[in-house]
Amino acid sequence: MLYPEERALDDAAWEQGLTPSRIFAILLPVWQVEVRATVTEGRPYELIDRFLERGILEGGLTSVAELSRFFALDEPLVDRAVRVLSAIGHVAVRDGRLALTELALRSQRDQICYVTTREDRRKMYFDAFSSRPFSRGYYDAGTVTFLTADKAAAATAAHPYPRFLKLTSTHGFRRDALRDLEGRSDRDHYNLPFRVEQPESLGEECVYLPVYLVRAADARRAPRYLVYSQITDTADPELSDLCGSLPEITGLVESETLAVQPGRHDQRISDWLADKGVHGVRAVQTERGFWQVTLPATAFRPSGRVPLSRIGSFVPLGTGVLGVWCEDERIREDAFLRRIDAYVTASRTDVGDWVVRLARRLGLALGTVAEVSALARRAGMGSLAAVLAEHAGS
Repeated sequence: MLYPEERALDDAAWEQGLTPSRIFAILLPVWQVEVRATVTEGRPYELIDRFLERGILEGGLTSVAELSRFFALDEPLVDRAVRVLSAIGHVAVRDGRLALTELALRSQRDQICYVTTREDRRKMYFDAFSSRPFSRGYYDAGTVTFLTADKAAAATAAHPYPRFLKLTSTHGFRRDALRDLEGRSDRDHYNLPFRVEQPESLGEECVYLPVYLVRAADARRAPRYLVYSQITDTADPELSDLCGSLPEITGLVESETLAVQPGRHDQRISDWLADKGVHGVRAVQTERGFWQVTLPATAFRPSGRVPLSRIGSFVPLGTGVLGVWCEDERIREDAFLRRIDAYVTASRTDVGDWVVRLARRLGLALGTVAEVSALARRAGMGSLAAVLAEHAGS
């Protein structure tokens, strides 16, 4: 349902510069509201439409013939364009003369071609704590999963790790949130048309959004809370701000963290090492504050049981997180190239910065994509080397 937890932990640690200490799989309550409103859609103006309307508004031109002569256009072409403008509610005929409608006047003022106002029904999502609307990305049904109450109950009862923790809210849906939509200037960000008027709720249902919540600490050891959803690999700033501002959420996270018995995390680390067939290794706390084990090269696949992708990353253990490292530079290079091979495509535009950041994270002295391409070629990964060379030359 969500992507691997370590991707969220990696972002928190290496992209946000924080020290992650716990990760929780959470079901966030969301109001799914069926909204009825009068809406006006908008689109960019066609060039001829813009100037014909300006001719009527500013030039006082009131017929197809006058517009045709003024703009030196064929009369049939102007006639067709005027018919289109009439069909979308921009031009009317009054006393035999062309005139702009109120919709067209608003369009000219805003330089957006508004299309005839109509009644619209759509589902909208609001968080169940403050009734803030969700951004556009959450309306992609092919990417985002909202769970009904029954499915949420099944997810919290499931035994496979991670087990979801269902949050509850005592706040009802705030009807003023609908009226707030009318005045928003960032409507597109919230999946709204250009104009929303007289919105009303036809019904509300509480559904649940699966997310990861990472508890981390900043350089001053102050707690931070980052929320990761299905729409992107990076933390959602709006959901992170929401969860970090709600005592009912931060209090739950802190109580779960404090509930870990002394020595329990050490035991989970020892159990994980034993499961991977690693013995004689102890975790140490890094300068940044997280616990880390340094494993020998033989611990990693194919000879060992630990995936190469764990190097420079984290293992979530339920009681906390564990960083994994290896001093063998050859093993780190192999892990580096395998991650790049899974990430890089010819169409990606962020390869350069990402590759350099990953190299720094794995302790490799590689400062350019060209150097990484040469490393891939020496390792016999010709296809990857070629793709990287294209990025280096672009």
